[in-house]
Amino acid sequence: MAKKILTAAAVFILSFVLVSGGAVLAASAAEDTYNKVTSALYEKAKQEGALTIYSVWDVEHLVAILGAFSKRYPGIKTNYWQGRNPEIVTRVITEFRAGQGTVDAILSDNAPPVIRAAGAIMPYETVQKDFLVLHDPTMPVVSLQIQALVYNTKKMKPEDLPKSWEDVANPKYKGNIALDDPMRSGPLSTQLAALKGLWKDDARWARFVKGLKALNVPVHKSTSAMFRLVVSGEYGIAMPALLHDALSEKEEKGAPVEVIKTSAPIVFPRFAGIYAKAPHPNAAKLLGEWLISTQGQAALDSVGREASRKGFQSKTSIEAVYPASIKPIAVHDKVFLEDPKKWLDTNVKPLWGG
Repeated sequence: MAKKILTAAAVFILSFVLVSGGAVLAASAAEDTYNKVTSALYEKAKQEGALTIYSVWDVEHLVAILGAFSKRYPGIKTNYWQGRNPEIVTRVITEFRAGQGTVDAILSDNAPPVIRAAGAIMPYETVQKDFLVLHDPTMPVVSLQIQALVYNTKKMKPEDLPKSWEDVANPKYKGNIALDDPMRSGPLSTQLAALKGLWKDDARWARFVKGLKALNVPVHKSTSAMFRLVVSGEYGIAMPALLHDALSEKEEKGAPVEVIKTSAPIVFPRFAGIYAKAPHPNAAKLLGEWLISTQGQAALDSVGREASRKGFQSKTSIEAVYPASIKPIAVHDKVFLEDPKKWLDTNVKPLWGG
């Protein structure tokens, strides 16, 4: 009997060693691949000598991130232009149709898929795809927009809270919800697209949208301004809030806000799309790969942008906030990604009006 137990234990230990060893070898091989690819890209990027970015990101974020990139890869002069998503889309497509090679990479969420639909994105698949929470085979996903259901702890009692996004449409929350405008291309419309794809039940989804409409609360066109109303206690629940806003207010400013952790986060990709006529394509690819690396993710994290890399240690990562049983909900609807207005006019407007 003892011999059998010993044999079973030995098999278990051997299996553990083999699995662990396999994981180490796989990680080492992935690192080797990343180093080889980025070394080759850097040599070509140095010859190109420059990198131009269009982005919706805050100017101070761009300065910090591109500064860290330049420190890691000297010899590449970086430039940027900051604008809103519609402005970026219009500018890039106009330049593309005119045959102009002006920009190299577009750092944004909504703009790159729309630009891709116009044929103005150069397909590029990162060699680090296996490390990503969300992967797109044509554009590196370098960061995430993470939506959370958040409440004011002084305004709401734990026993009265909704347990899920769907619960928010309950009539008992009428007058207590800060609601993002579902008819703009913003966080709530992103959430609606994600839930429609997840549920695959049009009747259920329609009831949810109608339930939100029946709350009869003002809708807001600025997610950050809307969230401030929840922080101040004017409303009890933010529908939705951005995770980094909630954690920043709570941990850095002591605001009375908390994440409802039974409601799965909604995740939306932030891309480093490479322009089809990029004058410095190798520098753009290098930037995309570096942003996904642990060093690049740390640079993004330092300015409060959520990581797209699995297992990255950050206070704003999904793993740090939610239990392992809660899985993120992503948007996969191609029409929404590439033409959000068309998707909203087709799906939401008939239910919401306006």
